[in-house]
Amino acid sequence: MRTKVELPGRLCLVAAAAWAVLVAPFPASANEATFRVSLSGPEVSGDPDGRGEATVTLDPETTEIDVQLTYSRIAEPTSIHIRRGATGSEGNIVASFFIENEGRGRLAATGTVRADHVQQMLSSPEDYYLVVLNREHVVGALRGPLQK
Repeated sequence: MRTKVELPGRLCLVAAAAWAVLVAPFPASANEATFRVSLSGPEVSGDPDGRGEATVTLDPETTEIDVQLTYSRIAEPTSIHIRRGATGSEGNIVASFFIENEGRGRLAATGTVRADHVQQMLSSPEDYYLVVLNREHVVGALRGPLQK
């Protein structure tokens, strides 16, 4: 014999709301900033044939940065950094990353930027550049400035 159990209306609403919170994706921060980067080897003493494109997303509240990078005509990247400096000069590292090579010229990277650089990066991203390093070019295979 089956017994039918009916839940009160409010309890059903609470259960449905709790389920929605659990399965909904976490919203992105409303303050996230996204930068585009065009990379090339000649920007550094890097790979003269190398090219790349990246999207850099910064969450100023947490100082977390995500990078989605596509690259071609270079050896597999071993690390990437964001540095502060003008074109043609070497700058100090302000963000380092953990990279995950996805193969076929793609990688994803996560890291954090030094807190004292967040506001400057938001207001003047062109003062910062992304550099891609590999075993062949330990100073940089590709480089490009952040752009709004």
